[in-house]
Amino acid sequence: MAKAKKHDDEKLKDQEQKEAEEISDAAKEETSGGEEEKKAEENKASKETEETRDAKDAELEALNNRFLRLQADFLNYKSRTEKEKVTTYGNAVSDVVLDLLPVVDNLERALVTDKSENNTLKEGVQMVYTQLLGILNKKGLKEIEALHKPFDHNMHYGVAFESSDEFEDGIILDVLQKGYTVNEKLVRPAMVKICRR
Repeated sequence: MAKAKKHDDEKLKDQEQKEAEEISDAAKEETSGGEEEKKAEENKASKETEETRDAKDAELEALNNRFLRLQADFLNYKSRTEKEKVTTYGNAVSDVVLDLLPVVDNLERALVTDKSENNTLKEGVQMVYTQLLGILNKKGLKEIEALHKPFDHNMHYGVAFESSDEFEDGIILDVLQKGYTVNEKLVRPAMVKICRR
């Protein structure tokens, strides 16, 4: 009996040891399962932070691109308005000068045709003419040199032909009406007579 008791005690010890091992294994599984859950949660959190970081980077890049486009648009707008302002000013000056050119022509005619004995009238007209030309020259008015120059259809308006042995074909013999430019822009072509052989 003592043997049987000893045998039962050994069985009991073995069983207790197995139970303890099972409990230990279960505890290990729980611990390792908890660690795996922690790792899974950490991976999930790091993925979320990477995704939010990527989203923020994409949003920042989109905003930066938008800013650069707006800046380029503003610079283009500024350049375009400057060009329009210069063009508008130039056109306004040209229009005013063009309106005043008949007055200049009439003053020149008055100076050429005045043959009176009283020079005070001629001097007055000369002063007005000089003053008006001075103002117009400050605004960019220049007379087109045409007499004895080759005909240029961009600057001259041919109205008559005349034969001449003295000049070559296509040379301007006479200027019937002066032509002018304002700031290198043609406002009135010179009306000329051209040599034809």
